[in-house]
Amino acid sequence: MQKKWRSLTMLAMIVTMLLLTACNGDSSKQSSGKEDVVTIKLFSSHGQFNRGKFGEQQLKEFEKANPNIKIELTSAHGNQWNDTFLALASSGDLPDVFMPTNTFTLADLIHNKWVQPYNGLVSEQSISQFDKNVFAEGINVSKGKIYSFPRVDQMSGNVQLYHKDIMEKNGLDPKQPPQTWNQLLDMSKKVTDKKNGVYGLVLPLKEDYGWKLAVMSLAQSLQPTLDISGFDYQKGQYDFNSPAIIQAFEFVLKLRDEGVIHPNSPTLSLLDAQGLFANKKAAFNFNGQHIVRVNEKELGAPKNYNVSSIPVAKEGQKSRQLGIHAGVNAFISSNTKHPKEAAKLIEFLGSKDYYKKQIKDDLLLSPMTDLSQDSSNFTNEQLKQMAEVFSNTVIARPIIEGRSGVTEVKKIETTLPKAQPDWWEILQGAYIGEVKDWKGALTKVNNTYNKNLKDAIKIANEKGTKVTPEDFQTADFDAKTNYTK
Repeated sequence: MQKKWRSLTMLAMIVTMLLLTACNGDSSKQSSGKEDVVTIKLFSSHGQFNRGKFGEQQLKEFEKANPNIKIELTSAHGNQWNDTFLALASSGDLPDVFMPTNTFTLADLIHNKWVQPYNGLVSEQSISQFDKNVFAEGINVSKGKIYSFPRVDQMSGNVQLYHKDIMEKNGLDPKQPPQTWNQLLDMSKKVTDKKNGVYGLVLPLKEDYGWKLAVMSLAQSLQPTLDISGFDYQKGQYDFNSPAIIQAFEFVLKLRDEGVIHPNSPTLSLLDAQGLFANKKAAFNFNGQHIVRVNEKELGAPKNYNVSSIPVAKEGQKSRQLGIHAGVNAFISSNTKHPKEAAKLIEFLGSKDYYKKQIKDDLLLSPMTDLSQDSSNFTNEQLKQMAEVFSNTVIARPIIEGRSGVTEVKKIETTLPKAQPDWWEILQGAYIGEVKDWKGALTKVNNTYNKNLKDAIKIANEKGTKVTPEDFQTADFDAKTNYTK
């Protein structure tokens, strides 16, 4: 990974300097007449901080309350954020506070000396507002020091969205959305109206996240110890060719063969699929926590829809998905010249008032449990229902990242040759008819993933890190109750 990062082109550097101007330290202080005004540079990967959005509006409130601090906000997404951040890091010009993509683990940030802990900067009062379980070694804590507060409720996952009016129009009870695979198929048949371009289900099958929604989330009712990444926390290994995943994909193929999945699904990005659902071109959709906010803020606030749990394979099974209480949001850079002011911004972004407004105004769940459990904080029925679904379906997985050597192994693993094609590309190829022996191909992919894990463990030990395959296994985890050991 380090070689890749060091190979950024000069063009990326130029783009970076255009995106984040005036990054020299001496320009961060201006005279206000009474006291110096400090400029804090904030670089965010969250859509919440796009121009004119909730985050930017809240920063203006912060500036009003702290007239000696000015926030210079820049936002970018995905690879654009990654490339810009790496260019800034290579030039020693990191922003004071940054909100990274999930490309960067805490171990990456610490290893490269890009971040510093909150301890000694952020007040103990701000830290004590959170439940202790939102802080976990390897996630947002390293060697007992806190590096980030969570942004949203990490005990979340995916949900099923459904249009109540489409169901009612086709003689279905809008209070009874599909709860099993068979019900999803049967109801999808009844609502599909090809003449008017309306289908039962739409999914973003152009990208890996869509296949996690389409297959992994369905497989979890059969294999609840399986994460949507394909890793089984009980077995301590990848399981892309498990009977549960095979059965879930065969059900997706059945939906395809019955003609109830929107025919454009294989070419749809996440936003494309969300748009078709919002425009009532499909009765059902699977999506994550962000979708209520996206529907309301970006897709025209579709009416008469609600959310429920992902359908299970058979009646009587429980919908299950894995989560952890701990999460990350904003980091204080190691080279900030204004740590005191940066910490004030962190305290603001992690305050109970901010999270309460986030639920009401930006339609994102809070990592503070008491806020998410208080129904008076919800102004949106779908978000309120989503919180209830997560409360009933999400189980806390073992946090193996805090075990000795695991993080080092995961870091090495990312540098090893990846499976080509990847698991989701095999499923995509099988879906459109280009891959015939997809079961055999999944087995090869699974072998590659587990070989990389085994090799990474060996390399870590050769470098002096004591770690074994057993460090990745949690034999007593059954995904029936939160794992708290």
